[in-house]
Amino acid sequence: MDLDYLIFLQEIRNDWGGAGFFSLVSELPKSALTPAIPAILFWCINKQAGIFILFNATCGRVINELLKGTLCVYRPWFKDAGLIPDAEAMKNASEYSFPSGHAQFTTAVYGGFAFFYRKILPLLIIPCALIILLVAFSRNFLGVHTPQDVLVAIIYSIGLFFVAEKIFNWIGKDDERRLIFFIGGLVMVAVVFLWLYFKPYPEDVLNGKVIVDPLTARADAFDALGFGLAFFFGWFLEQKFINFKTKVSPKDKLWRIIIGFGILGLIAVAIYPLLKIFLSVEAYKFFRAFLPFFSILFIIPLIFTKVEQKFKR
Repeated sequence: MDLDYLIFLQEIRNDWGGAGFFSLVSELPKSALTPAIPAILFWCINKQAGIFILFNATCGRVINELLKGTLCVYRPWFKDAGLIPDAEAMKNASEYSFPSGHAQFTTAVYGGFAFFYRKILPLLIIPCALIILLVAFSRNFLGVHTPQDVLVAIIYSIGLFFVAEKIFNWIGKDDERRLIFFIGGLVMVAVVFLWLYFKPYPEDVLNGKVIVDPLTARADAFDALGFGLAFFFGWFLEQKFINFKTKVSPKDKLWRIIIGFGILGLIAVAIYPLLKIFLSVEAYKFFRAFLPFFSILFIIPLIFTKVEQKFKR
């Protein structure tokens, strides 16, 4: 039934002459807008809101990689030769299908935003829910994910909101609990990495070729490792050595945003290409996941704090 649904959407896509609007919607999780929401919240408005969303985004990604690497569900076009996904979306799709990383990240950021402010801004739920549903549908419309791929990603991401809320309420401002959370997080990330790296992967053959190369699939363990370490080290180091405040002047907030996105832009434009040339696939995947989130949480706050201190002197 799920493949019949995708073929039905494929016929509509063909009648329209392409994916059009839904190609743009599908790219929203990878656009600069999506990570900008938790970054600006964290640097300038409400640190707890930013941390909450960043935790859900990064740890949700670790869970996503764990499920993908454990269940090894092939992309829908391998199950039905009549299913031909959008070429661009197919080219950028990762090895395994279940669950959807786009749906997970969109739910973590926009859903986490709405969840955190649900009591004081309840109407925020409507546009955020619409964005999540549009991105999820776009992945079906492009033919790269089944309905269950996106549905499960949304469900477990929402479940993580409730877990995260209880965790951060439990931590509070207790240094000992912060240390427990930090060490526990590192252990969890290490276990996930070791499992994904050393577990066996299927080597099913289609048309004389292995559907998913186990070496390529195993490299995704470094993706999970990068995201997990970025959050736990970034969060812990900022709390321990910086602990900046968001109650600053509008001018300081503007400078924080300029410095922050200047550094993130430098990483994307200059550092990533160099890393891709000089590092192995595994190392590149690790640093591509690690650098932006660690920078948001620690490197950028460290820099703008030093700049603010200098100008105040």
